[in-house]
Amino acid sequence: MPSRAAAFLLALLLTLFSCQALAQLPGTKKPEEFAPEIPDFDNLSADWWTGWPDATREQREQWYGELREAWQERREKLPDSKPVQDLARSITTTLEDIDNTWDRYREYQKTPFLPDVEYPQNPNVLQWAQTDQIVAQSRRRLSSMQLEAQSLDESQAASLDRLRKQVAALREVSGDPTAVQVATLNLLLAQLRHLDVVERRKTVAERTSAWEEEIRLAEQQLERMLAELQYSEAAAEKLQQDIEKKEEAISETSAQEKQLAETRPRSADPGLRLERELRLMELRLQETEEQLRRHKLEQLLAMNNVLNPDAEDVNLVQSRELVERARGVVDKTLRELNVRQRQVASWRREDSEVMNRWWNYFEKVSNAVTRIDDLVEDALRYESAALKVFQQRQGWWRTVREQAGYLGNVVATSWRNLANYKLFSIAENPISLRDIAKILLVLIGAFVVSNLARRFLGRLVAKNRASESSMYNLGRVLHYCLIATGLLVALVMLGLDTSKLALVAGALSVGIGFGLQAIFSNFISGLILLFEQPLRVGDLVELESGVFGRIRDINVRSTRITTRDNIDILVPNTEFVAGRVINHTLDDPVRRIHVPFGVAYGSDPDVVREAAMEAAERVNITHTDWQRKTEVWLMEFGDNALNFKLVVWVNSNMVSPLGDPYALYNLELLREFNQRGIEVPFPQRDVHVRSWEPPVPLHLQRGERE
Repeated sequence: MPSRAAAFLLALLLTLFSCQALAQLPGTKKPEEFAPEIPDFDNLSADWWTGWPDATREQREQWYGELREAWQERREKLPDSKPVQDLARSITTTLEDIDNTWDRYREYQKTPFLPDVEYPQNPNVLQWAQTDQIVAQSRRRLSSMQLEAQSLDESQAASLDRLRKQVAALREVSGDPTAVQVATLNLLLAQLRHLDVVERRKTVAERTSAWEEEIRLAEQQLERMLAELQYSEAAAEKLQQDIEKKEEAISETSAQEKQLAETRPRSADPGLRLERELRLMELRLQETEEQLRRHKLEQLLAMNNVLNPDAEDVNLVQSRELVERARGVVDKTLRELNVRQRQVASWRREDSEVMNRWWNYFEKVSNAVTRIDDLVEDALRYESAALKVFQQRQGWWRTVREQAGYLGNVVATSWRNLANYKLFSIAENPISLRDIAKILLVLIGAFVVSNLARRFLGRLVAKNRASESSMYNLGRVLHYCLIATGLLVALVMLGLDTSKLALVAGALSVGIGFGLQAIFSNFISGLILLFEQPLRVGDLVELESGVFGRIRDINVRSTRITTRDNIDILVPNTEFVAGRVINHTLDDPVRRIHVPFGVAYGSDPDVVREAAMEAAERVNITHTDWQRKTEVWLMEFGDNALNFKLVVWVNSNMVSPLGDPYALYNLELLREFNQRGIEVPFPQRDVHVRSWEPPVPLHLQRGERE
């Protein structure tokens, strides 16, 4: 009995343990049922929809069905006011849009991405080209789908922003029931529209992923077909015939273009002239398109010929020059087309048929540009395929030059794609890295040319062929003109209409009248100083404010002056034009200064005069000629000395920028007086002392009398 009881207990424990372990297995846990959250339309929550993006498609369809049914019940109870009913209709339309998005997804699933594509064994070049063309078209469809995905990403971000604004607007509304209800319906509409964008983005993402996988498999098949290519004589004959047809078409198109270009329009009607120019664009693009198609056929023919075991010395057909020329035609056409579109838009004709005719012309030209872009991609892809075939048949050492050229073309194409990447738009003109590089190149070129011009003028001054001041002013004017020209060219390259600069100038004049008046005044004053030349670099000037020094630079806003203390002072140009300025070196650098000095009474005036003249001659800045001679004047009989003035002419250009001419003359005067024994007096005062007796008191005077 005890053994049976122990066995029973052991069996019971094992059963319980196995049940517990079975319950802990991942596959045995009962999944949670999906419960869609239906919002309360009267007290709408801001985050009831947040689980939608993470739900599966089946769960979202279930959620959508219950949400739409709940909304139909709530709509029947809404009041009949116009704002509420308008919002209700918009909400119903948005729910239908979600359903339409799912219908498009189902259509996508039914439509094959690569229809009627075959991957035969041991194909010829024509079969490979046919399959390659289908795959290339599918790549373009995938690119358009990827662009749509990027656009939906931007729409999703904008939708979230609108959703936040509606939540904030609902929180701010209070009091009026109708206003609260309108705000609630606006929030519901924003939430449903955001869900519609989310559904479209998910649909595009799922389809894009499936298409990428199909294209990857198709490219693998193309690589296999390329490795198994076989020579075909029938394909060679057909390719040769097609090449001859393309040459005839190119000759015919070229003749039409030449004839139209040589025909001068007799009418002054701008519409007829524009129609002629658009026709020329169309013919030029058509000729380029036929040349690219012929080149594709030539590459296929070269690939087929190299597969022929009896062929010798088959050359690889290169496409660099043709591709570059085609790209140049595309760039030129797009620029001209942009100008013509703005021209037609400025006419503002009310006849819709005429305007539609012009826009149909523009659309034809734009479609031709798109076809050329596709053909350029085909030509580069065919070149890569031909290079692989030549390597297989002739060896890599015989295609080294072609390989280097192909790699260079790939690098150039990658750089061109990066340079053509659109950064932003100005006046509906896309601005790319290439445009910014061109603008920087123009501005840098303007600065470099200005610098070279000023260096050339500096050499003329160094060789004494021109004056320093005139060359400085000419260099400044050339600098401003070159920079202004560079800025104008940059504005044109940005696509701005130069005819509208008058409006910009008017707006600037308003700004100048208020905030930029001082700066603009200094700028005009600087131009006046450069053209009238009342001041030149190197002039010694003294301003009304007390600034004294030499001019070092005359700039647009201010002029730099270096004082005798080697301090640079930036003086606004208006101070030179509106204020009083003393220019010591305007026409003649020689000026006269008065150096006062005094000697003691009793000194011989003739000796003093001779000593002062001798001292002045030893100063190297002294200037003397038959008109300008050094003089010594006795000015007055002072309290302590005989006051003289040494009147001397000095050359200001010989004065050191950091020196004082008065100090030079005073030092020489002191030396000369010491040598001659002439006394320089100190201040003197005469003191006269008078004797004085104090008065006798009255009582003493009475005593003496008594």
